[in-house]
Amino acid sequence: MTGAPKAPCDPDTALMVAFQQGEEAAFEQILDKYHKAIVNFIYKIVNNRAEAEELAQDVFLRIYRARHSYEPRARFSAWLYRIATNVGLKAAGRKRRSPFGFGLNELTRKEEGRSREPDAEQRLVESEMGKVIRQIIRGLPKNEKIAIILRRYEGLSYKEIADVMNCTEPAVKTYIHRGKLRLRDRIRPYLKEGKV
Repeated sequence: MTGAPKAPCDPDTALMVAFQQGEEAAFEQILDKYHKAIVNFIYKIVNNRAEAEELAQDVFLRIYRARHSYEPRARFSAWLYRIATNVGLKAAGRKRRSPFGFGLNELTRKEEGRSREPDAEQRLVESEMGKVIRQIIRGLPKNEKIAIILRRYEGLSYKEIADVMNCTEPAVKTYIHRGKLRLRDRIRPYLKEGKV
């Protein structure tokens, strides 16, 4: 049975298809839903809030311009993060900034599920450790950095990350596993020796 295309089951994909068909309000909904997340994602790449805001605008401008050529093959969020990844990495490569501005507090809370607020001394230690972590992450291979940030901090599934990175799910799992091992190995000496 051929004829009308099958309706997308992903609500964001449905919004993009509606936008493709001329519903400007659908684009506004996409923008409202994803703007903050994309700014935060790009900030973790370029480590500059103002630049992240500008680059996020560029991402949504690209989406706006690409509406006629958009094909709903994968989840909309995977397509969106692929564009954001490319824009962020290109900017980071041009500026050679330290990528992914997150600290020990975020890493350990995600790992341990803690939610209590740190005291002043703990914040100072975490600030110093954050510098170390950013330095370590700078040395990770590009694919490991992107896979970790998309999984850990953006909450994408392995399949969505594979779509973003244009690779297989097993490859994504390998990138994440290798990246975690490198991070742990490189952080361990700082924790043992009390360098921070």
